[in-house]
Amino acid sequence: MHNLYKFVKNFKISVLKQKIFQLVVLIAISQLFWYCANVGMPTGGEKDETPPRVVKSIPSANALNYKKKTIYIEFDELIQLKDYRSKFIVSPPVNEQPIVEARGNKLEVTFEEDLQPNTTYTLDFADAIVDNNEGNVLENYAFSFSTGEYIDSLQVSGNLYDADDLSPSEGVLVYLHNNLNDTAIQKLVPIRMAKTNAQGRFNIRNVSPGRYRIYALDDANRNHKFDQPGESMAWSEIIVEPGFEYRQFADTIRVDSLETDSVHYYEKLVYTPDSLLLFKFQHDYKEQYLLSEERKERAKLTYYFNRPLEDDARLALTGHEEKQDVFIMDRSLNNDTVTFWVADSSFYNQDSLSVSLSYSMCDSLDQLYTKTDTIAMYFFEVKDTKKKKRKKDDAPEPVPTIQLRNVKSKLEVFGEYHFSLPAPATSFNTQAITLFNHKDTIPEQEDFELIHDERSILDYTIRNEWEPGVKYEMIIDSAAIYDIYGLNNDSINLQFSVKSLDSYGLIRIQILNAQDDWLVQLLNRKEAVVQQTYIPNESGKIGFRYINPGEYMLRIVVDKNKNGRWDSGDYYERIQPEAMMYFPRRLKIRKNWEEDYKTWDPTSFNVDQFSKQFRKPKKKEE
Repeated sequence: MHNLYKFVKNFKISVLKQKIFQLVVLIAISQLFWYCANVGMPTGGEKDETPPRVVKSIPSANALNYKKKTIYIEFDELIQLKDYRSKFIVSPPVNEQPIVEARGNKLEVTFEEDLQPNTTYTLDFADAIVDNNEGNVLENYAFSFSTGEYIDSLQVSGNLYDADDLSPSEGVLVYLHNNLNDTAIQKLVPIRMAKTNAQGRFNIRNVSPGRYRIYALDDANRNHKFDQPGESMAWSEIIVEPGFEYRQFADTIRVDSLETDSVHYYEKLVYTPDSLLLFKFQHDYKEQYLLSEERKERAKLTYYFNRPLEDDARLALTGHEEKQDVFIMDRSLNNDTVTFWVADSSFYNQDSLSVSLSYSMCDSLDQLYTKTDTIAMYFFEVKDTKKKKRKKDDAPEPVPTIQLRNVKSKLEVFGEYHFSLPAPATSFNTQAITLFNHKDTIPEQEDFELIHDERSILDYTIRNEWEPGVKYEMIIDSAAIYDIYGLNNDSINLQFSVKSLDSYGLIRIQILNAQDDWLVQLLNRKEAVVQQTYIPNESGKIGFRYINPGEYMLRIVVDKNKNGRWDSGDYYERIQPEAMMYFPRRLKIRKNWEEDYKTWDPTSFNVDQFSKQFRKPKKKEE
């Protein structure tokens, strides 16, 4: 009995120890798992960078004889649509845009009208389809099917650029017309179309064999016709004939063991044409009208127009139309602002003047006619609220005098010295002007030419052969100038200096295959023309002197009409915008630096390479 009791007691102790051991093991294992879990949080695997993939569709891609109005496309993951309203298009065009909905991993497209018989339809989503989690883009996705017995399979592609600076045009419709008449784009809906991407690239899919004209259009009223003058457009004079060919492409493979490149060639089917170039421009369409008018001075009546005037404006005093010499006209540089100065004090002293303003504008048939507006011009005296310094009782009031405007203290070597008057001069004694140079201790008087700008009557120019680095002094004697207010000038002393040669740079260019209508332009960072010249001889060698330090671009305008500037196009007259070619890199000009001749063959200019390097896409405003 004692032995049995001892056995049971030992057995209980053994079981207890076993349970304690098991508990210790469990605690150790749990601590191990806790430690492992906290060394680093799980990464969840590699980041998903794969775009959605189509796994099924109704109908199948490129299906025939499909006449239902709804298309179902299923993907291998959840999707969403991004900016599809501006990117999705149907070709050929439809009257009502289909309803497009993304539901989970399915895409549903429902047409709002009957489909045309025996027609190939292309649903072009561009890059509007992305996955729901990472936003991976399904690039250039298009779905095609046919309502007939066959599906058209040819393609036409190319690039669209803005004609004025060769920027890629994004979001612009490109059309194919099988009617080759020049008026097709104005009267007919195209049979196929596509939309340009951010690089200005377009790809018109599912085209049937034939002959076509191609157009691009910023379609403002969405009717697929060039019927509004404000719509930018482009067209090619080439008749497009779609086809295909097999081209050889090089496939370079690195052979590691030999550390050499092994070049293999393979053939690939290419649809043609695949490199069409279109250049978009806007017509000069704006109708002329008066924006506003003002009378900030008694004798100054100013009129602002929305665009440059076709001809000179005319002004007459109401009730005194027979008076011919009442007004002196002044114009802005581009003739969109016209100022009339009232020369007779008996009129300009009146607070209210009734005038008739006449100017030329075009009617709906683009014919010039004269429009006349009767306008009341008011002048309101504004009192000077600034506190004036207290003066002695016997101090005379200061007499107002003519002060010159727009004067400068620095002058370019090749420049002209300009100054302006605050009001038109009724008399100007030019013999009372003296010009001196100060290159020596004793000032030396110089001859010069004074030019009065007839277009802008307030502006005057001093022309001279300026010497680099020399200081000049211009003296105008008192009472040399009288203006319409009866004011004259005190003695005027203006000093300015001409820049030294070592503050400039110089660049020489030799242009190969030069043409006599090539206008070579040097452009600053804002792409404003700094200097320009036609190519003077067959050698093609030209130089730009006295260039301020900075970064420049070089451009050639094929100036067909030789008017010294780039001109836009006119589809009504079948005139393309003038072509441009850019030097393939920027030019950095430094002080006192002469750049050796750079050789440039503009005939090898590649607009696509230039645009990708120097231009940002211009997105069409929706």
